[in-house]
Amino acid sequence: MPLTQCPECSGSISNRAYLCPHCGFPLSPAAGRPVISRKAKKRRPNGSGTVVKLSGKRKNPYQVRVNTRINEDGYPVYDVLACYPDRVSAEIALAEYNKAPYNPQDRKKLFSEVFASWYLWKYKEPFAAAGKKTSAQYCAMAAYKKCAALHNMPMWDIRAVDLQTLLDLQELSHATLEHMRNLFRQMYKYAIQFELVPKDYSQYVTISKADDDVHGVPFTPDELQALWAHREIPFVDTILIYCYSGFRINELACMPLDDINLEARTFTGGLKNRYSRNRTVPIHSAIYDMVCCRHDRRFDSLIYHTGTDSITEARYREFFNEALRSCGILTEHTPHDCRHTFNVLLDRAGVERTVRYKLMGHKGQDINETVYTHKDLEQLKAAVEAIKTGV
Repeated sequence: MPLTQCPECSGSISNRAYLCPHCGFPLSPAAGRPVISRKAKKRRPNGSGTVVKLSGKRKNPYQVRVNTRINEDGYPVYDVLACYPDRVSAEIALAEYNKAPYNPQDRKKLFSEVFASWYLWKYKEPFAAAGKKTSAQYCAMAAYKKCAALHNMPMWDIRAVDLQTLLDLQELSHATLEHMRNLFRQMYKYAIQFELVPKDYSQYVTISKADDDVHGVPFTPDELQALWAHREIPFVDTILIYCYSGFRINELACMPLDDINLEARTFTGGLKNRYSRNRTVPIHSAIYDMVCCRHDRRFDSLIYHTGTDSITEARYREFFNEALRSCGILTEHTPHDCRHTFNVLLDRAGVERTVRYKLMGHKGQDINETVYTHKDLEQLKAAVEAIKTGV
């Protein structure tokens, strides 16, 4: 049977073919070569988009275009949905789009753009705005910075494996990974609402790293005495503040100074979960003067400064280790060990379990401890002051 070429895709076809078997182009045999069948070609309704064959040799030459915007002169501007290898695939894609039209620009928004719009929607201010921020805002921004690998990726194209890759980074602390996962969940909840993603991939990711709260080496009574005896050494005061407040490192370091009430002698803040957030912990009388000295409006943080300059978390950890060595403490400790120390001190002071849970921001073991237990500030102050410092 004689063969010729399709004028649309240049594929080999029979002279008697009425449709190209490669691209579905309508044909009619005439004078030994196929031509367009005018009866088969129908005009597409206005506003329903079009399929255009691009010139040259391309892997996907069939481009689907739709009109979704009007320019400043009042003329429609088309957006490209995608390009396809054959006309049939392109026509199917256009038909699917017309069943449920969407804004193609939304599917091109980068992770960074969606974060900016989510932040503005949630906090009613741009994330770069100056001024006071809540602990939740600081956590969201810190988690976002750790997601640099996603910043320039279209949110629509991000999949669970991309999120999981970040949550598998072992160099990040468990608390940081939790902030990142929480950010993913909030952003996807927002993105689903505004049709910026195909589905919620944040529900499929997990944190494989062990929880920091499970491990820890509390300071011994002798080590605490060494800290008190050398409290004039730089940053020893911060270690004692952590040991007698029980906050995680960034819960206190990133706590807005306005949430540290020197008059009422309380810290209010917390991160991680609903039991930790916005909890109030009285300032122990033994560390009150230290807190007052570090409560400096020139700095955003109670902890991350030297008195003259602001410092990073990494730099603080160096100062932390140097302060321990200067006190003669050779056991390796982390700032998180201070939190364990506070829990041990409460236990040794005979503070009842439900009060310890309240001060530590831990979930209770049953409904009576998680829901029906209410402790007022005076009870919490009495519990904290029950801790003896030996000074």
